[in-house]
Amino acid sequence: MNTRLIYCFVFCLSMPFGLAASASGFSVEDAYMRVMPPGRTATAAYLSVTNKHDKACSIIGGSSAMAAKLEIHQQLMSDGMMKMRPVTAVTVAAGETLVLQPGGFHLMLLGVETALVAGETHDMSLQTEDCGAIEITAEVRSLFKKAAAAEKAHDHSMHDHSG
Repeated sequence: MNTRLIYCFVFCLSMPFGLAASASGFSVEDAYMRVMPPGRTATAAYLSVTNKHDKACSIIGGSSAMAAKLEIHQQLMSDGMMKMRPVTAVTVAAGETLVLQPGGFHLMLLGVETALVAGETHDMSLQTEDCGAIEITAEVRSLFKKAAAAEKAHDHSMHDHSG
């Protein structure tokens, strides 16, 4: 009898978590933000978000405990110059994926007061007009990750250079 009661209790406790995860209606992949150069208080974040709702959803802003402000920005070419500007919303069609990436739409975290360390993670929440929140955990990545990886791959320390 006690075993049955324990299983029932555990099952009932786990139900809200399963419902919350499936009710979110979004999936997020490859969420990351960049390490800030010294003296800076802003960084960019990138990710892919898929809308699993049966209607379009507009992302209208967001928040993070690590930043005073989180904005959606778009980078675009204008008059032969690359420019960045904040946007009030970006819409993700039903069943589609929006890729927030360098050179396009991305998130800007402003007023970041603590140094970001490559490898750590930070939580963010994006707000939509009428589709609920999108909860994100983003990894901090180095600006020079590709360059460092290329340099390591081209290491000559094990070669004989004696002639």
